[in-house]
Amino acid sequence: MAGDVPLLERLAQLASVPAAEAADLVERLAMLQADPVVGPLFGVDEEGDLVVNPLVPTVLKSLQDRTDLTCYGALLEGLTGIWNAAVRAGVVARLRASGLPPDDLLLRLGALSPTLGFATDKPEWAREWLADPFTQDALLVQQCVVRVLLALRTMAEARAAELTTQLG
Repeated sequence: MAGDVPLLERLAQLASVPAAEAADLVERLAMLQADPVVGPLFGVDEEGDLVVNPLVPTVLKSLQDRTDLTCYGALLEGLTGIWNAAVRAGVVARLRASGLPPDDLLLRLGALSPTLGFATDKPEWAREWLADPFTQDALLVQQCVVRVLLALRTMAEARAAELTTQLG
């Protein structure tokens, strides 16, 4: 792989790694809190017991439940969720600054881009989101960051195994 190939293209060329392997990786890593990628998701309490960010079990379960999902797919889903939240924030700030009323705001958001989540089968989600966009998207972004970190670390572990096997 050439060094100047964009990261996502390089990652796409790696052997496919099932997303469910993220749970196996978490169980295998001896000092989770010391890992440079997923370490911030783990810690140690006063008694020396491992503590886990509350989003980790939820994200791991979602990765395990989708048997067809690869780590690369999970990475793309996570990045897409973060991107959508960022675009929603920018669009809503601009539309609100123009004085658009909330109902018109929802209609305009749905018309602008169905990928932003406003053209879904669940219109109540859009209203809930509009009532408190910060909380709604902050949780989504946090879940996406956990997904991205777990997927990247699992892919990196598979790549490390491949590289060290090549060494002999």
